[in-house]
Amino acid sequence: MIIKTYFNKLYLTITNEEDYMELSQSTKKILENAGWNSLRHIDIQPYQEALSLDGYEISDKAKTFLAEFGGLELVHPAYRVSNEIDHTHFDPLRAISGICHERVETYEERIGEKLVVIGEGYNEQLVLLISESGRIFGAYDDFLTCLGNNTFEALDAICQRKETPKIS
Repeated sequence: MIIKTYFNKLYLTITNEEDYMELSQSTKKILENAGWNSLRHIDIQPYQEALSLDGYEISDKAKTFLAEFGGLELVHPAYRVSNEIDHTHFDPLRAISGICHERVETYEERIGEKLVVIGEGYNEQLVLLISESGRIFGAYDDFLTCLGNNTFEALDAICQRKETPKIS
């Protein structure tokens, strides 16, 4: 558990400090280049309002993720093409315009958990979603994959071009 202070207010995150150790050094560098640090905490009210209007129930895991990573745009090695780059952003305002909530509900049925849109990966080819339990998924059309069982596994999978399991 990490306790953070911002503008003389105390914030408690449910992230375990050990989770930061799961990140490779190159993933940490990609995150830092995007403006991230372990004390980052932003106001997520605009995200919450837009997601609620679109019909999403915003879980505590989604709120925690967006407070720490919301608004970041990562530049990282391309998934399929060597020596090329991809962009991944964590801006649900941009991402919800590219997917209807009804499509997300089909993914929820497949995994048995509620999902919230948190961004888009691989040059906006993959919608990124976080579940109530904190697992992060990538989806497009009928394709669904689990990028990680937690935030840091998913970030490493994205930034390190790791294969992830397809969900039927």
